[in-house]
Amino acid sequence: MERSHHYDWIRRYGPTLLLSGLVLTVGGLGKERLSRLDLRFADWVQETRGPRNAPKGVVIVAIDDFSLQQAANADLSRDPLLQDLNQWPWPRRVHVKVLERLFEAGASAVGFDLLFEAPSSHGADDDAAFAGALRRYHDRVALGVQVLSGRGPVASMSLLDLTPALQPADQSLNRGLLNGSPDRDGVIRRRPGHSAVEMRQHLGSSVPDGLAKTLLELANADSNLDDEPLDLLDPYGPPGTIPTLSIWELLDANAFLTIKKSGVLTDATVLVGPTAAVFQDLHPAVFSGAQGMPGVELHATEVANRLEDRSLRWIPAPPGWNLAMAVLVLLAGICTSRQERPLPRLGVLLAASGVLVTAGAGLIAWGGLLLPVLGPAGCLILTGIVSSADATLRLQWQRRRLRRTLGRYLSPAVAAEIADQPEEADELLGGKLMDVVVLMSDIRGFTTFTQEMTQRGDVKGLVDRLNTYFSEVVDAVHSQGGTVDKFIGDAVLAVFGAPLQKTNSTNVIAGVRTAITLQQRLAALNRAWIAQGQSPWEQVVVLSYGWVVSGNIGCSSRMDYTVIGDAVNTASRLEAIAKQCGQSIVMSAAVAEHLPDDWRLQDLGTFPIRGQGQQQVFALKTDTAEVTPAETDQ
Repeated sequence: MERSHHYDWIRRYGPTLLLSGLVLTVGGLGKERLSRLDLRFADWVQETRGPRNAPKGVVIVAIDDFSLQQAANADLSRDPLLQDLNQWPWPRRVHVKVLERLFEAGASAVGFDLLFEAPSSHGADDDAAFAGALRRYHDRVALGVQVLSGRGPVASMSLLDLTPALQPADQSLNRGLLNGSPDRDGVIRRRPGHSAVEMRQHLGSSVPDGLAKTLLELANADSNLDDEPLDLLDPYGPPGTIPTLSIWELLDANAFLTIKKSGVLTDATVLVGPTAAVFQDLHPAVFSGAQGMPGVELHATEVANRLEDRSLRWIPAPPGWNLAMAVLVLLAGICTSRQERPLPRLGVLLAASGVLVTAGAGLIAWGGLLLPVLGPAGCLILTGIVSSADATLRLQWQRRRLRRTLGRYLSPAVAAEIADQPEEADELLGGKLMDVVVLMSDIRGFTTFTQEMTQRGDVKGLVDRLNTYFSEVVDAVHSQGGTVDKFIGDAVLAVFGAPLQKTNSTNVIAGVRTAITLQQRLAALNRAWIAQGQSPWEQVVVLSYGWVVSGNIGCSSRMDYTVIGDAVNTASRLEAIAKQCGQSIVMSAAVAEHLPDDWRLQDLGTFPIRGQGQQQVFALKTDTAEVTPAETDQ
């Protein structure tokens, strides 16, 4: 018994168990892929949220396309310094002018997203001028350096530091690392400053802090300078969202006066760097689109995030996450299996998945937290698909089995209607009190006919004729939506209005039409039998109306759908009255009351009905067996 119970449990939840095992296996092998999906989901949420304002006090001075176009025509300028800008790299005296004007306008700290690893191509005097400015603004300027990695072992890393021409002997310059750490898909999501922690593991203390962190320390800003490996950038929008000035605006005297009066640089942390595509400092990032995000804007984003104490904290899937998802699949499948219909199963799990994804998106957009929600959400969707498919197959099998069972005594249309709602079949086929029309057909003189056929030794012929007749009766009953209740010798008991209830008039008309059809079909059979040299049959059809108890009645080993009650008893009594009066179609007064006035009825008088007293009985007047199909539709 226990083994059978386990087998039934496994058979019931087999698809869910298989899916759970698949999730356990694939989830363990595809952990990295799931992590990338979570990161891309975060990208999508941040971009869908749209641009937002960066905090005040962060400004980018861009070496952009406009500045390069202006520099190409700088030889027409009266400013001797600008006349040297028609070719890159620009003289470092330009950066001296940039520093002077930035601090004149009120900047608190300036960082260069540029490399100064080699002496100036414009001579030693050019380096000396820049070195002098760096000494003057030593505590307010940070220069970028970079770690280079060759193809091959990690030991090939090297620090691309400042040229000695810029470094004074009596003090060291402030440096900031420019490296970013792209993910496996090439997108930069983590704070660039965290790269310094990774680089120090290989190159030691010679690697400085990231440019953003160095700048904020120089600016004495109230900011979060902790380096968490799983802190991701929380971007503000596409390139240009953070306030950006063209470097040419600083170099042009008139434009600079406008900038100075605006106060945009007052107490600002400024990053100077290239944004023009020609410098190839564009990186895949959130909001970058096809053009890429300038490196200087990524560093500016980190500065702004640290000022706001803001980041996207990523909590990746822990070890054993595939096991947790497999358990989730199993529990979700078992819980939804209580619902027999497939669409509710799918709907519940899709809704749960949607809630999970929506909550995850909300945490990303407004909570600064990235959780591994796509794996569980996908598992719920898969469970919904598998569970609903399993429910669909089971429901179809149940409908087919129910239809085969019901087809033994119900019309195909009624059987199909009940089979389409199998969860309601028990109620429809259970014990129920209802008003119905009962039809009973009987062959007159069948006992004598049976004796004659038996004496001739033609038992098989008797059975064949009876089966042929029953086939016509069943087909006629089913064609009007009736239910064949039982065969009693040569008699057939049929019901209209059970198990599916219809209006009283509908049931009455369906029963009367069936009676007329039976007369027509027997007439056709008689013509064929007479042609074969056999004697014809004569039948009686009676109709009664009243209450019955309908349902599956029997025992555990044998059960049939049948009706018992007042209308059945009345039909049995009417059969004797019909034979007594020599009428073919006889009905009770209750049936006659529901017929339209244009039906031709003959009052046979009143007769005693056991348990009901005296009742009026009517016969349907037809042209015997030659009633046309058109008349049956009246």
